Amino acid sequence: MKKNQTLFMKLCLADALIKLMQSQSFDEINVNAICEKADIGRTTFYRHFDRKNNKEDLLLFKIDYEWERYADEHEEEAAKDKGALLTNFIYENRKLFSLLNKHGLITTIMQTMEKLIPGGEIYDKKQSYLMSFFIYGYFGIIYQWIKYDFDETPEEIQKHINDTITSGLSHNS
Repeated sequence: MKKNQTLFMKLCLADALIKLMQSQSFDEINVNAICEKADIGRTTFYRHFDRKNNKEDLLLFKIDYEWERYADEHEEEAAKDKGALLTNFIYENRKLFSLLNKHGLITTIMQTMEKLIPGGEIYDKKQSYLMSFFIYGYFGIIYQWIKYDFDETPEEIQKHINDTITSGLSHNS
């Protein structure tokens, strides 16, 4: 029960922050404003978010939560191609990703990609470099797509990603 209450409270805070971001500068939004908008006390807020980057943590929490729900609802698609599913997820949440970009939260978008791109634990240094290259390449394409205001379909973007990977692999052969 308490876990559900905590989840609900965090979602209320994240939604309040996102609403405030639609009309205010991210830097001007403070914890008081978020708590007031969410109708949650500051003490409760700081019980769950005690770091300096608590606003970014709220956004990352919200995106992670929505991704988990989305992936669960699209289990079959996830089994086939989790990368394409992630591209569709970003497109369906384009208002949020555009809002993050508008506020210069590029690092938050990048942290989202690091967390959501399927890769698993990598203990081999060479594989870890390769995975980092892939994650940040994927991020670069997604970030350009956001900057271009999602002017292409998720399928077209996924084709760019796949073509880029294929091109890179064929040059290594």
